[in-house]
Amino acid sequence: MKHFSCLLFLFLLLFQACDQPEPSPYPEITFKKMSAHPAGGRSTAVSFVINDTAFVALGRYMLFTGALNDCWAFYPDTNSWARKADFPGLARVNAVAEVCAEKAYVGLGYQPEGGVYVTEAYLRDWWMYDAKTNTWERKADYPGELTATPFTSGCVSFVHENDIYVGAGFNSYAFSNNFWKYNTLTDSWTQIKDFTSTSRAIATALNADGRIFFGTGYHTYNLNDWWEYLPTDDSWTKRRKMPDGGRVNALSFAVGKRVFVATGRHFGGTETNGKLLPDIREYDVDKNQWYHRGQLDTGRENAIAFVLKGRVYIGMGENDSIVINDLWSFEP
Repeated sequence: MKHFSCLLFLFLLLFQACDQPEPSPYPEITFKKMSAHPAGGRSTAVSFVINDTAFVALGRYMLFTGALNDCWAFYPDTNSWARKADFPGLARVNAVAEVCAEKAYVGLGYQPEGGVYVTEAYLRDWWMYDAKTNTWERKADYPGELTATPFTSGCVSFVHENDIYVGAGFNSYAFSNNFWKYNTLTDSWTQIKDFTSTSRAIATALNADGRIFFGTGYHTYNLNDWWEYLPTDDSWTKRRKMPDGGRVNALSFAVGKRVFVATGRHFGGTETNGKLLPDIREYDVDKNQWYHRGQLDTGRENAIAFVLKGRVYIGMGENDSIVINDLWSFEP
């Protein structure tokens, strides 16, 4: 029995060592506090960058309700905010937003006042925002599953060339591994191959200088797997998982080919190590390794992040008590 206990102890040590980030070659992140959002805290919003201006739109100002359809610009040179034309569709949470050819495309999501099991609360509309004219134009709706409640809450999205990819998601009844491609030149949607592993929602995806990564999220349990998508043959390759027990409602962003995943929640109660996460992890795409880079002052989920001139801006979101109103920046 003593011999077995020693073997078990060594196994646990080895398992824990494999589930830890590698020593970082970079210094600990130093944060600089920026101007808070003038309209107050918000969670489950979208953010996007056009040229050297960031935009934050949609989301909610209360923990479980209070959906918004406003849109704000952030100017880094003056550290200031300005309100822009409101999003014309319904107020919503868990939408997606991407930029292609200096135009933003925003849509999908969930209308929390609509009800959990109401098909109409899961939104398909798709809009283009032109920052030069400060106007919105409706585009072709997301097709999804036309005969059922669409999986449009908590989807992921990323851009490749002239296409915007949207996939995964939730519809109150189930999780999805479907992916669709929107062509910005033809205003049309095409279904592509399904993601080859676990269906999920509230995951994260990004394009890092031409390389596309996807992972984390929830499918009745926390997920920490990490994948690379290859648009040339519409295929997925598994990469090293995140060194944690999985997270939901996290952020991902890229500075050049440097990839980051930050904040979120390990879903579960105190008995299963459930907690909010303040950390920022970096994924080395060449070495297939994860590093711990630093952490915010408080754990949060459903936050926003954007990158301007090589500098990262991160903030807002919510914890278990309040919707947060802050913005921090750092150089990676």
